[in-house]
Amino acid sequence: MDLISKHLVNKYLNVQFIKFCLVGGINFAFSMLLFLFLLKVLYIGYFIAFTITWLLGILLTYTINFIWVFKPEEKFEFKKRMPKYFLVYLFSYGVNIILLKYLVNTFEYDPFWGQFFIIPIIIVINFFGFKLWALK
Repeated sequence: MDLISKHLVNKYLNVQFIKFCLVGGINFAFSMLLFLFLLKVLYIGYFIAFTITWLLGILLTYTINFIWVFKPEEKFEFKKRMPKYFLVYLFSYGVNIILLKYLVNTFEYDPFWGQFFIIPIIIVINFFGFKLWALK
């Protein structure tokens, strides 16, 4: 790959990653507020609260990532890419819940604050899962 091609690929990936992080920021704010509400106001256990938050976050980010971040050449087809998108999220959900349970049970972290430590790991898993497989 020549220097110009590498530059264009790097620039494209950087812009795409920045957009992905912005969408993630929106989802983070939405998810953490919902998670806090479910935990502290409705007194729902952290596992169920996280699962509800996670499912709603999938729908939010799928739509925004598909339309704005990854911009596939094809029209928006929910049935075609959603199963793969869901599988990436399912994998990251598993990683997230294992880490959250570990932080809560081993170090007695509050589930809300423990989630803050896990977010960077999940961002990397999701970005590459979506970029390289689910929304390709």
